[in-house]
Parts: sequence; C-alpha cells; structure tokens
Amino acid sequence: MKYVVPYSGISNRLGDEEIKAVTEVLGQDTLAMGPTGAEFERRLATALGARHAQATNSCTTALFLAAQVLELQAGDEVITTPQTFWVTTWPLQARGVEIKFADIDPDSLNIDPATIEPLITERTRSIWVVHYGGQAVDMDPIMDIARRHGLTVVEDCAHVPGGTYKGKTLGTIGDIGCFSFHSLKNMTTAEGGAFVTGNDRYAEMARALGTIHTWGEMAERDDASIGPHRQPAYYRDAHVRRSYTHDFAGGRYLVGNNYRMSELSAALGLVQLGRLDDLNERRREIAARLDEGLREVPGIDVQREKPYARHIYHLYTLFYRPEIVGAPKDDFIRHLQEVEGIEIVIRYFPIHLLPEFRAQGHHYGECPVAEQTYFEHQIQLPIYDHLTEDQVEHMIGAVRRGVAKLGGHA
Repeated sequence: MKYVVPYSGISNRLGDEEIKAVTEVLGQDTLAMGPTGAEFERRLATALGARHAQATNSCTTALFLAAQVLELQAGDEVITTPQTFWVTTWPLQARGVEIKFADIDPDSLNIDPATIEPLITERTRSIWVVHYGGQAVDMDPIMDIARRHGLTVVEDCAHVPGGTYKGKTLGTIGDIGCFSFHSLKNMTTAEGGAFVTGNDRYAEMARALGTIHTWGEMAERDDASIGPHRQPAYYRDAHVRRSYTHDFAGGRYLVGNNYRMSELSAALGLVQLGRLDDLNERRREIAARLDEGLREVPGIDVQREKPYARHIYHLYTLFYRPEIVGAPKDDFIRHLQEVEGIEIVIRYFPIHLLPEFRAQGHHYGECPVAEQTYFEHQIQLPIYDHLTEDQVEHMIGAVRRGVAKLGGHA
C-alpha cells in the first residue's frame, strides 16, 4: 500500500553538496585508500574528540574488529543487551564467545546496569553496550563495574553519531566505539561505519586487521633472504612486506580482512558530518512535537529524555498500554498501518529469543523487562529529517484516533 507516512529507506535527503562531493571524488586517481577517506577519519576523530578513528564499510565490520583486537575467543563470556539488532552479537558468535544477556530499563530500552553484575563470572571478559534509539546508556555505573572486575567495554554507537553522555561524546567512554553510517542512520555514507578507540595498541591492531594485513609479534631474521635470494637493493614490492627480514614469533599471528570504506562513501560522509548537528536537531524538533501531541493521550506513554543524555532520536519510541486502552498492541498497529497509513517497523525483537540463541539454551523469561516491553508496549513511529509538518500532525491524530476507536470512545 502507499503509506501517508512511510518508514523511509533513507533517514535524510541528500542534496547538491553531497552529489558534488561524490562526483569530484570520481575524478581522483583512486577510489580506495585515498585522501578522502583519510580526511574523513581525521575529521571524524576531531568531531568525536577521539584519539583514533578508522573508517570501515559498516558498523558490523567495526564490531568484528572490536572482537578481534580484544582477542575474544571460545570459552570467554561477554555480557550485552537483548534490545539490539542481532548483528551486535555476530562477531561474538563467530568467535565462539558465550553471550549473557542483561535486562533493560523499560523506558530508555538501554541495558540496565543493575542486571549486569550478577552475570559476571571468572570467564567474563567484556561488556558490550548499545546506545539504543539515540539515547545514551547510563555509562558511569557500567564503567565502574568494568573497572572493578577488570573488563573491557565496547559501545555500539550505531544509533548515536553526535550523541553525548554528561558532556562526553559517545564512543569515547568505553575502550572501543563502533559507529554505523547506513542510509537509515542520522548521518550516512550510504553504507559505512567507524572503529573508534583511545587505546594505541587497539588502533594499531585494527588498522592492520581491517586492511587485509596480519597482526602478531615479529622477530628480526638473521639473514635477509628467501632461499638463495637476497632482498633486492633497489626494487621494493609492497606485497613482500617484511618477508625477507622478519618471522612471526612462535609462528603465532592473526589474519585480517578487508573492512575499508570507499572514497565515495567517505566523500558523502564528509558532507554529512558537517550537517550532523543540524540533522540531529531536526529529529529533536520532530520528537518534541510528537511528545507534545501524545503526552496526554490515555494509554500512551512517551519516552523520557534522561537527564544525563541528549536524545538524538534515531528512533522515536512510544509505549502502548493495552490494559488502559482495552485492546492488544497488535490491534493498535493494525489501525495505524491499515486505517491511518503509517508504516510501523518495531525495533527490536528480543534477540535472546531468536532461534540461534534458543539453540544455545536462551529462553523466554530470561529478560522479563525486555520481553514484556517488546510484546506488550513498545512501538516506533517513523522519524527522519524530511518528515513534513503535515505528516507529523497526521501521526499525532492517528494515535489519538486509534486509542479512541479501540477503547470504544470513537
């Protein structure tokens, strides 16, 4: 059907500046590993206040780098949230890490720090948090737990480019931050992401492992030759690297992959990075109008902005109360979609209940707050910078009409 308010496939409309930037890059001598990507990394690090920023081709690959530089392996345990896109956990599953799910705060939908510590064992290595929907996790208690138990912290910042916590930029509080610049995100490079860290060793490892290199401790060889062939005095083949002069100590090394961002994506990202504050502010304006229009509707609770975080509304979440309205959430969603023409996409199904996690022994009842919130209350309305005022007002009216109809007051 043709929706009055569709769930857009791109979160902000691109303009002439983005088109010009991408077109200019097409005239470069290289479309990979060139000056535009390096400039994007420099400007991103500056914008975030980060020591190191490495552009990647997705947040997924940034998370894979995080798992690899932390050298997580089978038998290790990582604690994370069930309220996220399943890819947050993919690098952990790929490495055979055992995942434990803490529960969530029912309003912010972020991981609840109070549910983390009971899950810690002698095998716990790391806590992976997700700043859900544009609002920061309460990081101080997370970092306190991590310090007391000697754990690393990874921030999944896919929803929060430009977000802050108590004045600190998200992605720079834990050991590693991973960002997404997918077309649905608050800023976009079409596809893309970033690995951010203040740790020099992690940055060095990530740079090697994200650009098809290996990583490991090396020892200098006594003889700079391969069989009868000495290292040439003049010609240097980049593919040789240190083959003539070094060996891996003990034969141990890690293998990298190609996680690089293209020059075209970086060009788009440079323009979008310059617009990020305005893009985030537009989302806040839309969310404020929705909050104002829905706050007094019986059976509807709007999400509260936490005092420690500036919500940048990658998602706009409201909470439907079936016990007040008198009808299940599914009936309300049906009304919004089929009667009012508002496309609804709920994010996210509690991932500990996906088949792959049930196969590992996870089960219903493990995270009761996340489960009740998803199945009974949680709804996301479309939000993006090119929503019109008429569309925003239509959503407010649609929610009001739906509650009245389902409650028998229409």
